Amino acid sequence: MKIAILLGFIVVLIDSCSTPVVTPEPMQGARIAATNCKMLNGQDRPYPCEFQITTIYFMGQNNEVLATSTANGQPVSLPKSKAVSQTTNSSGGSLFYNVSVDFRRVNTPSFATSRYRLTRASITDPISPGETTVVDSTITVSPNLPAPYTRPNRVMFKLQLNYAASSNQPPFLVAPIQLLMLENPVTYAKMTKPTYHHDRDRAEAWRTMQVSVNFSK
Repeated sequence: MKIAILLGFIVVLIDSCSTPVVTPEPMQGARIAATNCKMLNGQDRPYPCEFQITTIYFMGQNNEVLATSTANGQPVSLPKSKAVSQTTNSSGGSLFYNVSVDFRRVNTPSFATSRYRLTRASITDPISPGETTVVDSTITVSPNLPAPYTRPNRVMFKLQLNYAASSNQPPFLVAPIQLLMLENPVTYAKMTKPTYHHDRDRAEAWRTMQVSVNFSK
């Protein structure tokens, strides 16, 4: 009896050693949550980033997509004639476009909050409150990681681009948007200065861009 049990154990052991262990590939469309993200100094952020911005859509008067941003630093050129609306004055004017920001949760929150906020800046590295503007502070997102194939979260807003014009020079944008950030206000407040100096380090996700307007189109 003991010999039979021993032989059975040896057979199982040999079989387990000879059978290759296959690590399954993630399903197409599935996501693996990030464990952390890096700050601007290359160190790990103390609290894992909650979100990843996937695509930003810039849309015109007929809700058509004029440009997209899928990575940091990409140029975004918008035709003036496709603006949703525009105003003019003696020194220039303003152009308005609809913007849709798609993002996904990649980590559960380190600190609970009922509302997230989207902020923007006309520089890529704001370090003081006066350098950012709140676009939306009422964004609600489930704290749970979404299942594969779940549609991304989406927040929309109207983007205002101001421009100057004169008789001796072509029109040009004045302080155009260069940065969007998704923030958990509780986590943001925990990461106090001067230890955490950059707003991008305090945000749950961010995207830089180079926005321009083609005034001849």
